[in-house]
Amino acid sequence: MKFNFFKASLSLLLCTTLMASCVSSKKYEELKASKDALEREQAASQQKVNDLSASLKDREQKLAEMERAMNEQQKILDNLKNEVNAALQGFNQSDLSVNIKDGKVYVSMSDKLLFATGSTKVNPGGKKAIDQLVDVLKKNQEVGVMVEGHTDDVSVASGMKYLTDNWDLSVLRATEITRMMTEKGLSPDRVTPAGRSYYMPKDTGRSAEAKAKNRRTEIILTPDFTEIYKILGIQS
Repeated sequence: MKFNFFKASLSLLLCTTLMASCVSSKKYEELKASKDALEREQAASQQKVNDLSASLKDREQKLAEMERAMNEQQKILDNLKNEVNAALQGFNQSDLSVNIKDGKVYVSMSDKLLFATGSTKVNPGGKKAIDQLVDVLKKNQEVGVMVEGHTDDVSVASGMKYLTDNWDLSVLRATEITRMMTEKGLSPDRVTPAGRSYYMPKDTGRSAEAKAKNRRTEIILTPDFTEIYKILGIQS
């Protein structure tokens, strides 16, 4: 009887131990699975951080490249403007201005400096200014040149030879200056003449001063920014 009781007690103890062992093992597996899941989640999160960090570094590098390119572009424009200003400093500043706009250098000369009223032939003072500008451009072979003739909105005098209207006047003045530049030594493929008539006024006022501002020739200088545009991702 005692033996049976001992046997039953031993069996109960063994069963209890096995059940405890099973519970502990199950709990262990659950904890291990949870730990593994957390580690995978952490690894994925770290990968996202690494990817974001690499992307940010790449963007910072591209931004730095763009900033250097833009600074280089501005430096080229500033140097060209300064050279032109130095070459033309002897002329009356009310008749001549040099400015940077839209990535180009604009040299604006009044008709008073260049032409007699209604004329398409450049006077001696204007020829001197053009010659000195050409000297600068010969040292900057990569710079393209656009010569734009502009008039006021007053109709040309009737009966003037070769002139029908302000289109003729603006085109012929631009062509005359282009011819002078090429005769002075600029390659013809660098220079383009254009007439704007009175359709691009500097001053829309009706005063004599406003009209005088509009009667001008603008020589637009465009440096070659091909390599810089590649860095900036711009199609030239």
